[in-house]
Amino acid sequence: MTGRATFRRPLFLAACLLACAALLPACAGKSPAPVPPEDVVAPRAATPAEQKVVRLARSLVGTPYKWGGYSPRTGFDCSGFIWYVYSQNGVTLPRMTWQQLNAGKPVQRADIRPGDLVFHQVDKDGKSLHVGVVTDRGTFVHAPSSGKNVMESSLNSPFWAEHYLGARRIL
Repeated sequence: MTGRATFRRPLFLAACLLACAALLPACAGKSPAPVPPEDVVAPRAATPAEQKVVRLARSLVGTPYKWGGYSPRTGFDCSGFIWYVYSQNGVTLPRMTWQQLNAGKPVQRADIRPGDLVFHQVDKDGKSLHVGVVTDRGTFVHAPSSGKNVMESSLNSPFWAEHYLGARRIL
């Protein structure tokens, strides 16, 4: 009986391989549609107030970074940039990033809208917070760091996705 079982097993495996090979052409080119990762932020339509905030933020792209800066004449740090953009739109926000992290209402990542503040924790010790303003393109405008200028970056880039901390709705 052991001999028969040993003989049948290879025949069974061969039959399975032949069946799979016969079905392969029918399945070729029909891979399942890719599933977007949960953390992908898609663009959303903006209200007129959100459009004004985003438009002003984008108009400041290229302004130099300056630690403690809060003016286009002298430069911006990240929280000074946010403070300036919103103050020019009639909204009073705290000046420091850690204070801005408590402003407005919390927003789930999937519900981020243009004009929302997006926060990142950019060091391993959790001491360095970074903030920017979300646009209608799945990006955010921010003053990144010394030696760089205000720029627009993808929220879905590996670096920013990895360091994402949260979002707040101000408008």
